[in-house]
This record gives sequence, structure tokens and C-alpha cells, in this order.
Amino acid sequence: MLLVLAAAPGVPAIAGDGHDHGAAQRSITMAPRTEARLGNQEVIVTYAGSKLVLFLQRYVDGTPTSGAELSVTADFMPSDLTEIAPGIYGSGELMLAGGRNDLEIAYTIGEESGTATLPLLLPGGAGGTAPAAAAAAPSGALPGFLLVLIAAGLFLGVNALLIRRVRVA
Repeated sequence: MLLVLAAAPGVPAIAGDGHDHGAAQRSITMAPRTEARLGNQEVIVTYAGSKLVLFLQRYVDGTPTSGAELSVTADFMPSDLTEIAPGIYGSGELMLAGGRNDLEIAYTIGEESGTATLPLLLPGGAGGTAPAAAAAAPSGALPGFLLVLIAAGLFLGVNALLIRRVRVA
């Protein structure tokens, strides 16, 4: 009997009247971003609207870390990060190029100080995807087959002149 029950496929639980299983889980994705572990802290850095936003929390339980002193250097431009909410730090205006950007983060969290370099990949750089407008051919461009025909005509014309010149001499 137990063997039959164990082999039977599971049946999903259906909520009765006036009862539900709560709202469906949703996830929030922020990109581009990079993350790392700094000692007992977890740091997540994201770039949005020409500003860096850094989320700092304890690695073990996810408690936001307040009162940290943070600065970031990107493209040789240093910027101090200010705490805008518990565990959330923001930079001023910071323009980053497309592709790989190495962010050097200097931190003092309680008694612990140090630096860490985090790679942040932004779209539009080497290896990234080009915008559709840049990939499209200009409207005045000649079709490829027409260019091949012109090149073949020039080749045949030059060779005909050279052959004629050799026969005359």
C-alpha cells in the first residue's frame, strides 16, 4: 500500500473558499550591477541614471549596515558615497563608459578598513550589443551586389586597357 502511495504523482493543494496562498512571488532585477563580499559584509553596486548606488548589508542575516564611510574611484575620478537610507549609499553624478569599468571601493566599516576592486559591465562597450540605429546602414548606402558589379566592371575595364596596350606595342 505504501509503495502505491509513494509511486503516485503528487496532487497540488487547492485553496478553499476565502483562503489563498498569498500573492505570487516577484523578483526585482537591477542591472547593470556587481556584487562582492567585504569581510562579514555583502556589497551590491548598481549604476542607474549616471549615479552609483551601493547596497551594504551583513552577509549572515542581510541587516543593512549604517554609518560606513565609503568612496569609489572610477576612471581615476574619486567620489564619496553618502548614506541615503539605512545601508544604501549613493554617489553624485558619475559618467561611466560602456564596457568594463573597474570600480575601486575604499571602505571603513566599524573597525575594518580596506579597498576592493569590482568590475562593472555596462552595455554598449566592446563585446556589448550595438544600438539598432548604429547597426543599420545609412539610407544613402549602395546595395552590396551593386558594389560587386562596379568592382568587376573596373577590373575588366583596366585589364582590357592593359591587353590593348600590350598588342599595340
